[in-house]
Amino acid sequence: MQNRSIIPVDEIPERFINALRAGEDSRYYEHKGVDYIGIMRAVKLNLEARDVNQGASTITQQLARNAYPLKQEAAKRNESGVERKLVEAFLAIRIEKRYSKKEILDFYLNRIYFGSGFYGIRSASLGYFGKEPKDLTVEECASIVALIKNPTNLSPLNNPEANRKARNYVLLRMKEEGFISATELATYQALPVNLDPKPLRRSTSHLYERVADAVGRALGEDALATGGFKVHTTILAEAQEAAQKALEKSLDQAERRVDYTGPKRADYRRDSAEAPAFLQGAVLMIDHETGDVLAHVGGRDYANVPYDFIELGRRPLGTAFFPFLYAAGLAGGHTPVVMLEDEPMDNRAVMVGGREGILGEWGMEVASPVYEGEVTVRRAFEASKIAATVRFGGMVGLDRIVEAGVAFGFPMQQAELLPRLCVGWESASMRQAVRAISTFPRGGVPAPQAMGYLDRIESSAGNVVYRRDRSKVVEPQRVLDDATAYQVHSMMAGSMVRGSGAGLLEGLDEKPFAGAGKGGTTHDFADTWFLGYNSRVSCGVWTGYLQSSGEGIYPGAFSRDLALPVWQATMNAAAPSFGGEEIAKPDTVVEVPVCSVSGQRATDFCQEMEEDPSSGVSRSKSTAIAEFFRRGTEGLPFCAKHSGAISDSVSPEMALSNLPALDMSPVLPQGPVLIGEDPYHTELPSFSQNLGTGGLMRRRTNVLDSLDLGDGDEGILLPRPKRLVIIEE
Repeated sequence: MQNRSIIPVDEIPERFINALRAGEDSRYYEHKGVDYIGIMRAVKLNLEARDVNQGASTITQQLARNAYPLKQEAAKRNESGVERKLVEAFLAIRIEKRYSKKEILDFYLNRIYFGSGFYGIRSASLGYFGKEPKDLTVEECASIVALIKNPTNLSPLNNPEANRKARNYVLLRMKEEGFISATELATYQALPVNLDPKPLRRSTSHLYERVADAVGRALGEDALATGGFKVHTTILAEAQEAAQKALEKSLDQAERRVDYTGPKRADYRRDSAEAPAFLQGAVLMIDHETGDVLAHVGGRDYANVPYDFIELGRRPLGTAFFPFLYAAGLAGGHTPVVMLEDEPMDNRAVMVGGREGILGEWGMEVASPVYEGEVTVRRAFEASKIAATVRFGGMVGLDRIVEAGVAFGFPMQQAELLPRLCVGWESASMRQAVRAISTFPRGGVPAPQAMGYLDRIESSAGNVVYRRDRSKVVEPQRVLDDATAYQVHSMMAGSMVRGSGAGLLEGLDEKPFAGAGKGGTTHDFADTWFLGYNSRVSCGVWTGYLQSSGEGIYPGAFSRDLALPVWQATMNAAAPSFGGEEIAKPDTVVEVPVCSVSGQRATDFCQEMEEDPSSGVSRSKSTAIAEFFRRGTEGLPFCAKHSGAISDSVSPEMALSNLPALDMSPVLPQGPVLIGEDPYHTELPSFSQNLGTGGLMRRRTNVLDSLDLGDGDEGILLPRPKRLVIIEE
């Protein structure tokens, strides 16, 4: 079990960073992932010593090696050590392009193993010297850095003398790099290794760790050690328990499937030399008005995997990224009725998974997705259509999509401008995803950045020694206008009725449910997400593997099967205390009836035949839906596909021929009718915007309109024709 506690790199003293650079990577701030000068120096020294005793792996390369199963992947492909090193180097270069030096140090120092069961700098600092990292002395910093080379054999708990020798070498390197003077070197090297172990308590859940850390920050470690405090958290017990049980049930069911071939928790043995790699998941629910955390499930099994995905994990969002992509497009001037091509697309245009052929339509979350030819933006979103969405992303612009992603809080600053952005290729953390989805119910303003776990702390005497001051919670800046936020919200709500999330509402206790949500699946079925909300709370669920193995959970592992049931259970448990109200339509939005097929203004004739599968009887069904437009963009022509509306390019005769066959009894004539060209003021139905309001259009002629026919039955007098005369030849 990993003994780990996460702290920001800002709380790590500069003297420790100096010791780390001196001992592991002196040119850390100069290189871009690989230190070519260091490689040449190591080669030279190894040749002189006729032995391999000098390494050249940078901190970034070590992070790559530690964060990804490079050895296992190399073994699968039967690659040599040199080939694995090349992969490590290229991965380090990509990490440097994506993250800053400060972020890389943060990842590295909170992840690396320091021996004796201590993972991360804080755990090692407390476990060996009984103090926070900020209080470490120079020689103590050097002792911890020395462990990186050989955490087990150099542990001061196991071998104090070996640690002292390794520590003194790090101190020597610090002097050579100019971090300490010769006098300080002599002083520090003469000191013994004085240990004072006060390791972190091994608790029972990821949530316990988060609360303990929060209490420590609020009161200080010394005060916490005295005990006797009563801690009141923000956690909603019902939601926390429901999330844990539902996640366990969902992942157990997945592992029992016939087509599931990955590691199973039931087969894992704690005495195994292999790290647990079975299926994992996480749930985070927040009150998005205050930032209070209502449920925090950082993983499936804390006893075997203390790794907290909510704190440390990042995985691709897949199609759960669609709300943010479509928000970028709608904010940029597009409307929900823009027509998109929904036809097969060559995967080489996107290149996800390194595959050639037709781009998959996994986002629709059905076994046999179909293409519809031409669809509206709304339909593409609600059905989670991949090819249509990629085309929409091209219309929006990849640079605009990245800008929107950054505004929503995703780490996309260094994202490559490639079409795969449109299918959620970039990774995000659970905190980032939940906070971003909260932007839509909050009218364009995300939840507060600081998420809190503590409500108040009372001393043993009952006195309140800490209380969270919610009035000081910083309200974030607006990242989206309220019209766009409501448009995307309405499309997410629509997807739960007639799209990829159809049937979702049946599993929710809150009726009517006024919130919305979006599921997400990655192209390889390795990750599933569900992000959703009501007017009070936002909640996110993730399932997948902590370390990517290149294999999916199982073929067709959709979010509606894995993540959605967990989200439903958590929302249901929170409903009695945090039930939501209707999310109000802002004044900047107008509602217009639109034909869902043509994307134009709907008429009474917007009907299409639909067969009842139970009876086999076909009946007409309206294609009109309520669409929401930013005020000023609602001007649309009437639907020409169904109503036979007359436009500049459509004659009245053609308009009549386009009228649909409706499911109704025919109107029988009451008397003789005129068939053919009618010169007597025939009136045709018209719904053309060019002719004003809908109604009847009078068919005019050039001759009879100028005659006064009168109301009587007077005949028209004509001269008698002359007698016919036949002339013989």
